Amino acid sequence: MASVTIGLPPAFTAAHQPTGVACDAASVGSALRRLAEEHPQYASRIFYGERLLVVVTLNGRHLVPSEVMGTTLADGDRIDLLLPVAGG
Repeated sequence: MASVTIGLPPAFTAAHQPTGVACDAASVGSALRRLAEEHPQYASRIFYGERLLVVVTLNGRHLVPSEVMGTTLADGDRIDLLLPVAGG
């Protein structure tokens, strides 16, 4: 398992709460699941069933949705969650 940080978008957190959460996980998917289990207030913002509702970057590199859950982690990695943008 790797020690990583998960960066949360400001829309997830109140002004007084940290925007990063430390986590030990082997993959991005397991880190996101652990985050959802340990902080249930974020679960419905991250997942809709098995479907991801956020855009995920790893060390600043965008991960396409099909590779997010299986991407392995190394110590010191940073996962950032971004809210998708839609327009009309």
